[in-house]
Amino acid sequence: MIEELTLSPRFDVNDIRQLREYNSLRHINMSADEVIAELKADTSDIIERLVKSGHARTLAAAY
Repeated sequence: MIEELTLSPRFDVNDIRQLREYNSLRHINMSADEVIAELKADTSDIIERLVKSGHARTLAAAY
């Protein structure tokens, strides 16, 4: 079982390393399509904000 990830308030290099390890362990038994679907679902709010702010023209351009 994967332990819950805890990041520091300053989000430094060690946090990035821990985040990459955590995601690697979570995604190890998933297909590429499953990983991509999860990432799209997790980032949909961010993508919508980018489109509304004009930093991305369409959702497809943001991916």
